[in-house]
Amino acid sequence: MPLWIDLINPVEATGIARDEQYLIEQRKGGTLARFLPNVFEDSDHVKFYPGSTGLVDAARYRAFNSPPEIGKGQPVKASTIDLPSIARNEPIDEMTQKELARLSDDRIKKSIEAAIRRNVQAISTRQEWARGRVIDAGALLVDEDNFWINDVFGRNAALSPVAGAGNWWADAAVDRLGALAAWQDVYASFNNGQAPGRMVFGSRAAYNAFAAGNQFKTVVGASSRPPLAEEVTSYVASAGLPSMEIYDRSVSIEGVLTKVLDAKKVYFLPEPVDPMDENGSLLGATYWGRTVSAGFASWGIEPDEQPGIVCGIFKNDEVGRSIEVQGDSIGEPVAANPNAAMAIQVLA
Repeated sequence: MPLWIDLINPVEATGIARDEQYLIEQRKGGTLARFLPNVFEDSDHVKFYPGSTGLVDAARYRAFNSPPEIGKGQPVKASTIDLPSIARNEPIDEMTQKELARLSDDRIKKSIEAAIRRNVQAISTRQEWARGRVIDAGALLVDEDNFWINDVFGRNAALSPVAGAGNWWADAAVDRLGALAAWQDVYASFNNGQAPGRMVFGSRAAYNAFAAGNQFKTVVGASSRPPLAEEVTSYVASAGLPSMEIYDRSVSIEGVLTKVLDAKKVYFLPEPVDPMDENGSLLGATYWGRTVSAGFASWGIEPDEQPGIVCGIFKNDEVGRSIEVQGDSIGEPVAANPNAAMAIQVLA
């Protein structure tokens, strides 16, 4: 199907796509890109160093007139991942084209721009789901009709604890703060003593079960009342635990509403960063590579702009055929330091 550039060329379409992606990542409430930020690579694969913590050993003292000791760099063993393709095609069918034909070019252009944004929203949704899998399991497994990957990043099993019978948070008598403090010590032991920067509840149900603990109840006269949110926050801070937030997002995968994080879990994660931080985070990054389509000469995209989501509009002049708005990308979240995420099951 020939490229159609009468109203929007690929450079402009890609610019619209990138703007939409930025708005998605900066939206209120945030995305998991705060823990696995977007990094753009001029390649179709990414090389990373498993187990890299981002922490640098302290320098050693040097005697005068002696050379400095050679510091340890990145781990020698590198891993390479071929970035998978995530794409979407939104046709503008013949009946819709008939309606658009009565409108001005500006109205038609706005309709195409809306299709571009929906493509980006769909691609971003899939990538957000993938971030959730990496944070939850320390791995990304995709098993679809025409595609399969199983990238295991190697998180230590001690960082996927289960509260278990007698300690589920459905029981108000269970000591939540004490359990979290113990789990925080486990997290720090795998991260050079560095405590988590954020505590994320995988659902509002998990948070509500946490806040329903007896240790948060406030005595009022001869009775008690449930705690206010700010009171829970104060208890958490006084216990030396990280700032907390609720991430309760669901996405549609093949028409099925799917939780991004496990609703039964609470997570310890590093301090969040800007979703577009090119340096990644302590946990890793979401890598976006350069698609084959981005390099097509007819698309006219400059080399330094080719990595990331790209879009083009195609039109077939045959009877009954449609205009197609296509979004293309390759990318995957990578946990270079999988032990920087801890997933704790607290509900049965």
